[in-house]
Amino acid sequence: MFRKMTFVLMILGVFAAVPALADNCATGAFVGTYTRASPATDAIGDGNLHAFLFQLTLHGDGTVTQYWTGLPDYQTNLGTGSINIGSWKCRDNGNLLVTLISASFEPSAADPNFGTVADVRLWRHFRSTYVFDITNGTTITRTKARTRSYLPADDPTDENGGTLGTLSTTPLVYKKLVPSAADLQLP
Repeated sequence: MFRKMTFVLMILGVFAAVPALADNCATGAFVGTYTRASPATDAIGDGNLHAFLFQLTLHGDGTVTQYWTGLPDYQTNLGTGSINIGSWKCRDNGNLLVTLISASFEPSAADPNFGTVADVRLWRHFRSTYVFDITNGTTITRTKARTRSYLPADDPTDENGGTLGTLSTTPLVYKKLVPSAADLQLP
């Protein structure tokens, strides 16, 4: 009788634990691509609004990439940046920890040593660390963010180097990009 009770309690414990793990990092169900729109802005004051998209991809092997569609917009005049590349890991509390490294480039006047066309040159490297809450199977929310800025000659992999920025706790919601046949009018 005691064994049967113990067995039943163990089974109930498993069923009770599964819902608790459903919306945290331990399930691995969050792997995929998420998007977040940035508000439309007029970058150069000409009345043209541009809305851009952050595309965050969490790969099953622990790597992560984030691209911002605003990077190539007016790069000759405003500069540009690189794709953000890094890693993610699950924290003991169920949150997702992401660290990304990227570069930012500033406009550069034509230089006869390199050619006669205006170009861009490395301005800074950035090391950004984010904490995400896994809300459900299609939503993650960035709850904390902090970035270190590195001069062009500094090593952006040095987690104690560069200049540490301020901590942001403004929540930003990312939605999973889910395949849909709606545009194809398929069943």
